[in-house]
Amino acid sequence: MERFLAAPDERDSEEALGELLTLHAAPLIRGIVSRRLGFSSSDADDLAAQVMLQLMVRLRQARTDGSLDAIDGFANYVATAAHHACDHYLRRRRPARWRLRNRLRYALEHDPLFTIWKTVEGVWLCGLAEWRSRAHTGSRPQDGSVTIGPKQSARDLLSHIFALSKGPLELSTVVDLAGTAWRIPVCEAGDSSSLEQLRDPRPAADVEIEQRRMAKQAWEHISELPLRQRQALLLNLKGDAMSLLVITGSASLRRIAESLEMTPEAFASMWNELPLPDHEVAALLGCTRQQVINLRMAARKRLANRLAGWS
Repeated sequence: MERFLAAPDERDSEEALGELLTLHAAPLIRGIVSRRLGFSSSDADDLAAQVMLQLMVRLRQARTDGSLDAIDGFANYVATAAHHACDHYLRRRRPARWRLRNRLRYALEHDPLFTIWKTVEGVWLCGLAEWRSRAHTGSRPQDGSVTIGPKQSARDLLSHIFALSKGPLELSTVVDLAGTAWRIPVCEAGDSSSLEQLRDPRPAADVEIEQRRMAKQAWEHISELPLRQRQALLLNLKGDAMSLLVITGSASLRRIAESLEMTPEAFASMWNELPLPDHEVAALLGCTRQQVINLRMAARKRLANRLAGWS
């Protein structure tokens, strides 16, 4: 962090920023997101990339804007950002579980039998009141071991879980155990993401190598498209495809923003809204919705012709 802030020129600062994000921030973010959402979540990569983008923008601002609050404790700052992103995701995508989380947290905060606190890494721990000073967590009860009826109180449920764990647990773990015991679905009805629990989405090594090769070639051809075709294509690109470009290293978030002739800050501000509907892209480009469709179709046709020889 000190090397990045003290870099004498943009080239050195970007090199230090890349090292800071790749070697220090990325593993921490992926670890938190994977633990909170599960490796089987198709949104985990998107969420991790979103946190990385927001962190990159914040760090660049910290270097140029002395009026911003200093970042004290880089790892803690990154962890907090990752946890906040996960909270936002869960509140939006898993509202039933989020309501359960709020119910349990209320009991933990107001019942003198329990306690809840945040570690320096930004993780919420909870347990019996006398456990607050413990440095280590307890043992997560096995799936199916929390057997308590849905009509039991939150107090009874928490007491049962902590009797099994014999030590503090992460709040997210307690919510998962309570949700299973009370049969509260992880996903809303009609959300197919629950089906992903049946498979491991991580590709085999040879598949991942091929994905990287194809993503790199795709980005090279996208970069050669006329500007308006690039804009019509990228601004409507599905989130998983956009994240694949970033995760495979084919294109940095900064390069994608530059290809759109946007500042990284402007691109970051719309990241959560991607892919944009055609009428919003049309407003940005100053053309009609049909012209956006035509530009995107032309871009896809050109890419299809160039990529037809892949093997």
